[in-house]
Amino acid sequence: MQSSTYICICTVIIVHLILYRIFMKYLKMMIEEDVPTILQEFVQPRVINQDMLINLAIEQGPKGEAGKLFYEDGIKLDEIKEIRIEFLNILKLDYLWVMPNLMTLKLSNNIIEKIENLNALVNLKELDLSFNRIKIMENLNNLTKLEILLLFNNEIREIENIDELCHLTIFSIGNNIITDTKHVLYLRKFKKLRSLNMSGNPCTKEDGYLHYVFAFLPQLIYYEYKMITNEQRKDATEKHYRTLNTLEEAEMKEQEELDAQQKYEKKLAILTAAYVEHLDGDYLFHQMFEDDKEGKDLSIVTDDTQNAHEEYKKNFTAICEEFCEIGLKEHNKRMNEINLYNIAVNEGKTISENQGRMIVNEVLRRKTDALATVKQLLKKLVGDVDTATLENVTEIAQQYSEEFSDMVTDAWTRLMSIEVDLHEQMEDINEVFRINISDMVDSFLTTARGYFSQLRNCEAEYNDTINGLILYFLSGIGDDAKMPRHLLNLCEDKDMLNYNLNNSHERHLQIIDVREDIMINRLKNWVEEYSEQLIRHESERSSQQILEISHFADSQQQEFLQVLQQLNLNVDDSEIILALDE
Repeated sequence: MQSSTYICICTVIIVHLILYRIFMKYLKMMIEEDVPTILQEFVQPRVINQDMLINLAIEQGPKGEAGKLFYEDGIKLDEIKEIRIEFLNILKLDYLWVMPNLMTLKLSNNIIEKIENLNALVNLKELDLSFNRIKIMENLNNLTKLEILLLFNNEIREIENIDELCHLTIFSIGNNIITDTKHVLYLRKFKKLRSLNMSGNPCTKEDGYLHYVFAFLPQLIYYEYKMITNEQRKDATEKHYRTLNTLEEAEMKEQEELDAQQKYEKKLAILTAAYVEHLDGDYLFHQMFEDDKEGKDLSIVTDDTQNAHEEYKKNFTAICEEFCEIGLKEHNKRMNEINLYNIAVNEGKTISENQGRMIVNEVLRRKTDALATVKQLLKKLVGDVDTATLENVTEIAQQYSEEFSDMVTDAWTRLMSIEVDLHEQMEDINEVFRINISDMVDSFLTTARGYFSQLRNCEAEYNDTINGLILYFLSGIGDDAKMPRHLLNLCEDKDMLNYNLNNSHERHLQIIDVREDIMINRLKNWVEEYSEQLIRHESERSSQQILEISHFADSQQQEFLQVLQQLNLNVDDSEIILALDE
């Protein structure tokens, strides 16, 4: 027994000595020959640069024949999907924007202190920053596709600034210094979160922490990489039943408000596209009185003025809403006109494309046949060739060159004719569309001016009504009676009343006029810009098509010429070239 123990001890000592010698030899070689090693890289903090990324890409890339091809084709950093930058003593994140298609980035076991320069990595799905020196969660919200976030063993005190990571599924932030439990409610918003690791944080030592997590994060399936059982979930829910109910009611109310806001924004977008935004209710009416203190005060002098003000609001709002409905209908008419235009244009382009495709296919088919014949001619010129054979081949080649040149010229003519016809049709369609859409807008603007005129008349009637009601009220105040203090600066006498009423009236009319001008100018500008855009796009399309047709014809003739030149005839090639050029 003792002998066996002695042998084991000796074996262990020998193994350690061997390992020590190997290490010292390797370290000496490193120092003497300046061989780069992981140990050397730990000597000084480093920053990510292009050379580092290229070396890592080669090291971590495919091996064998695939690796050889990968290296020979050139390292394309912008195409790399995954990279590991671990154990390299990285202090600062930099230069990663050259890898916008990264999906997995592993940066663990470095000395990184700040999360930064990751905004370009919009395709990132996994980010590992474990075992670093990060203190603050920041600059992560741009990584909207992120599913896995690992921040284990850092110096983070608070979970924050990841509101946009709606796809977050796995989150590990254990061994940090998070003390409070407010992060639980913060993580509640991440509906796709399935795995959470908080081990090693001070907050986990609080009584009932696990129950709190299990109760308030119902979307979790794993905690510390262990599946949460139904019993654990049930017990936690029962312990926090009342608080959960209150929280869920608050969240439901918040969601309803959010839905209402989104619905409002969607409706506003539609109204804005129809140029009748804020005319679907009493917004314009309140806008007139928003900065009109005198107008507000005059509207509440008596019960009669208050009733008049309410009646004015009712009539004014009714006009706005009626006009708004007309604006939406007119918008739909314009959109239908645009759809009909697009259908007509697409049909015309499709017909022309089909015609052109048939011509191109015919050229390619006949070229294939002609080239096959020419290649047969090449075989006749192998070895010694007599004069008769050479003359025969030359004659046939000349004939084929002329026929092919004529065919390409004819194809070019027909393709250009199709394009010219299409361009003329497009110009006609654009002009018809411009006239139709302009007529629609002009008709709507005429209607709009009528409604804005109604609003101004409504304002004038209200102004007259208020003037009469207040004068009647003032006539009932005897000479000996004192004017109420709050009316002294409004209507102490007729001149003051007229002054305040006129100021209020002019302010209201100005707001109505401005709203009308905004609508008219926006619509007119839209018609002009849209029409010009159609003309510009058609001109660019036609120019590009003409270039493509010319390039097609030139390339076909050039390809045929190159094959003919392989005949290596002892005759003047200019005859063949001339035929091709013709």
